[in-house]
Amino acid sequence: MSVLEVTSELYSEAEFCSTESDSISKFTFVYPNRRDAAPAENGTQPGLANGMDKRNNGQSVADSESKASSVKDSEEVEEESCFEEESFESDYGDSLCEEEQEEVLLYGESGDECCIATHQKDAKPPPIVLDKDGDVVVVRQRKGAIEIEHRKSTRLDAVGLQIWRGALLLGDYIMHNERKFKNTHILELGSGVGLTSIVASMYAREVICTDIDIEGLLDLLRDNVQRNAHLSSPHCRVHVTELDFKVSYQDYPRDLKTKLQDVQYVIAADVIYDDDITEAFVRTIVSLLLELPKLKAIYIALEKRYVFTLEDMDSVAPCYDYFLRYFEKRNGRFGVNRWKLINVCMDFPRYFDYDKVKDLVLLKVCHASK
Repeated sequence: MSVLEVTSELYSEAEFCSTESDSISKFTFVYPNRRDAAPAENGTQPGLANGMDKRNNGQSVADSESKASSVKDSEEVEEESCFEEESFESDYGDSLCEEEQEEVLLYGESGDECCIATHQKDAKPPPIVLDKDGDVVVVRQRKGAIEIEHRKSTRLDAVGLQIWRGALLLGDYIMHNERKFKNTHILELGSGVGLTSIVASMYAREVICTDIDIEGLLDLLRDNVQRNAHLSSPHCRVHVTELDFKVSYQDYPRDLKTKLQDVQYVIAADVIYDDDITEAFVRTIVSLLLELPKLKAIYIALEKRYVFTLEDMDSVAPCYDYFLRYFEKRNGRFGVNRWKLINVCMDFPRYFDYDKVKDLVLLKVCHASK
């Protein structure tokens, strides 16, 4: 009997990378624009050019930074750019996370105007810089590349060996919010071949990359981390270890539990594709929300995959819908919603070269109350 193999939709985009061999690809990106940033720790100057595109209203990063500076009054303010998070109010209660509280301060009680550039009129265009001869200095984009060894197709149970669009979307979000993730402790669930963890290591103090050890995945993950070590912050520690969603937190190795006590952010990309794995993933994030004292938020990137069903007589995204239903079930199992599920606005730049399709979703889970 033939084994059914699946292939990432990303591989149909001819420009997504330049292939050096059958298994190692180069994923190019543009460094974020930070006009007011100090030189990077490795001695290179931050690029002045922004990401590859901006969705919808064409708002510049300078506008986003202007909005951020207007509300960043203390270190407790978490978001660095526009207030891009919108809760599923119809499914969950009225309690607010930090970002939503900030949104109320800016937009009043409605809280509906996600990513509206209300402060756009206050933003000033970047100054024109002239050289000693009076010519305009044209600053070119500073680019980088992540080299990843991966598979072009796999069985369904080994999809972590491929690259999926959600990993690049989550990488974009981390780069756009680099100040938020700077010097933090980050855990990635379902790291796969490690692209998003490598992006996180550019800013974090510690990154814990985890996945199941199938078909040599963890060894491949370690090789990819080492292959791109030159991109990481010199102060970042990167660990690769096994973490199976189907194993309860109580049965984690003691050294892993110790490392997890410092984790502030959990990230995961494209781990929702099978109902059994989805249930195990939700149980895992619920355990982490309960057990990790410093955990601020969990970010989940995924791509809705639609199918037409006779039962619904419509195109539906069954894996995504099942995740929402099962999370709601676990969240309200004691008669109170303990966590908030937030839909992160997609209006941030694209730094990697891929098709940022409309079916990509970025979700945030955080505590409903402090």
